Amino acid sequence: MDIKIAIFDLDDVLCRYDLGARLRALARISGKMPRDIRAAIWDSGFEDAADAGRYRTAPEYLSEFARRLGHEITRAQWVEARRASIVPWPDMLVLARKIAAHKRVALFTNNGPLMKDSLPEVFPEAAEIFGADCYFSYEFLTKKPDPECYRRLLRHLGIAAEDAWFTDDKKSNVDGARMAGLKTHHFVSHQALRKEALQLHLIPA
Repeated sequence: MDIKIAIFDLDDVLCRYDLGARLRALARISGKMPRDIRAAIWDSGFEDAADAGRYRTAPEYLSEFARRLGHEITRAQWVEARRASIVPWPDMLVLARKIAAHKRVALFTNNGPLMKDSLPEVFPEAAEIFGADCYFSYEFLTKKPDPECYRRLLRHLGIAAEDAWFTDDKKSNVDGARMAGLKTHHFVSHQALRKEALQLHLIPA
């Protein structure tokens, strides 16, 4: 099996995603209660719609984010709150860099246009590792785990499904990728991922 590209999820694969920290940061900005922010932004389906391409530009997304938040929020404030949610995992970043030294790597995350626009500020380590091969579900007008989002990504990459290896912490996303024909890994730990990367000759022994 000759894998041509290793595709990584972002949150809870390369870093721990701390939604609580993000909600607290937004609460400080807006004066709202974290539970009310979660209801307005996440439980309402807004973020899911954004991930699936409802908002095509960062300003459009941010405007609707502010409307639902019930408080004006600048791009810098949004970035600050999103950055607060990122707790990088150094061992995973090292592993991604090692794979990148031998194979093409890509990032594929369920996120909207402002995250794409601000990734170098929110998570500079990921932006540096993956470079131009950072992809966001909104670009494909659907989101994981829809198998079609993986097919659209692969067409964009010019890679056959059987030549791609995808890892994600959510089993449903892994199942969707497998349905699209990709080789997959359900992420549970750095050790397990490294073991499979060795077996696939993505990194030297």
